[in-house]
Amino acid sequence: MLPQLPRLSDYDVSPLNGFLPDEIPLDILPDVYYQPWEAVVRDFQALILAKRLRRIVDALPILDTDLLLTEAEWRRAYSILGFIAHGYIWGGDRPADVSSTCITT
Repeated sequence: MLPQLPRLSDYDVSPLNGFLPDEIPLDILPDVYYQPWEAVVRDFQALILAKRLRRIVDALPILDTDLLLTEAEWRRAYSILGFIAHGYIWGGDRPADVSSTCITT
């Protein structure tokens, strides 16, 4: 007897979109509390090209995640922080040995 095939939904795979979500991801976190993260992502390319990303990220406040209310908001925050961390480590003349506490706390 053949084993039962896994359900796509168990792996967040859409039968219509594959690994892309069924719902369109958020363009911005709705709570203004997260504006510091959104501002960095909005100017991300310019900050990297000007080699200012690390300085800007080091000045960010440590934000709490208590105001992230939906899975879509958590996914957006995760993506934002992932990009910021990657840019922080690799966006300078040399890779950073550690990342800023505001994105790893």
